[in-house]
Amino acid sequence: MWAVETRKLGKNYGSVASLIDCNLQIPPACVFGLLGPNGAGKSTLLRTLLGFLKPTSGSALIGEFDVQTHSLQARQQVSYLPGDARLMRSMRGVDLLRLFSGLHPNGSLSDALTVAERLQLDCNRRVMFMSTGMRQKLAIAIVLGCQAPVIVLDEPTANLDPNVRCEVVQLVKEVRRQGRTVVLSSHIFSDIDETCDRVAILQDGRIVAEQAMCELQQSHVITARITDNQNARPPANDDAWRASFEGQPSLSYLQSSVAADGGRHVELHLTGQPHLWLGWLERQPLRDVNIERGGIRTIYQRYHQMAQD
Repeated sequence: MWAVETRKLGKNYGSVASLIDCNLQIPPACVFGLLGPNGAGKSTLLRTLLGFLKPTSGSALIGEFDVQTHSLQARQQVSYLPGDARLMRSMRGVDLLRLFSGLHPNGSLSDALTVAERLQLDCNRRVMFMSTGMRQKLAIAIVLGCQAPVIVLDEPTANLDPNVRCEVVQLVKEVRRQGRTVVLSSHIFSDIDETCDRVAILQDGRIVAEQAMCELQQSHVITARITDNQNARPPANDDAWRASFEGQPSLSYLQSSVAADGGRHVELHLTGQPHLWLGWLERQPLRDVNIERGGIRTIYQRYHQMAQD
């Protein structure tokens, strides 16, 4: 059984499609990332998944519960941090932790207080006297202090300083080690790289890519300039130029461009251990070579650029 599953899930606002044929299968004990620019459909997906929005088409399940026909049971499986969490300003932090712990069947005041302590939050202060970062810490303590099987986090590290952000990353990893599932939406690539087992990229309401993070750990991005300028301008069909690199089985992506001085730049994405392709790379007509480990940033930027083109 999947911890979270969507089947051709769609959401329209009048004639505007905010979510289109979304298919996801998220296993237990997994951190699953959602990436995409503003307006890509990430928050719509989460809110529809939680039953806060009624889907236009398709269905979604949390565990064995359909989010529409068994909405209460489905939501009881989830602890949710919205991207714009709002808390009662007149209450003290400890009282809010007590309130929310009592509302959820999997709530735990002691666990919530432990999370707050790890985030170095003074829970005796009233919310109205807390900074934006402190209020974010309080919201995180409420959500991660709950022992629900599924944790949904929408931009959890926004407004947090680097030390606290690192602690949140550790907390998310601990949730996974406990056998629970985290669905994480973030604009911060390092959050995704450090925590996620798998990631989906959304663009204009569609899932345009889904990637296992372990595959990216063996990917590298090479940028360089071609030294052979006999055919400086790249052919209309890059397949012809790609043929000049035959014999490299791990070439997964290639992009070429012409610089202002007439020289050609190239970007290669290579997979596999470096010793498998370093010798091949040395034999290519390249100079000014730069090699970087691949990550989710490179995948995201590729699809984002494709959408702009």
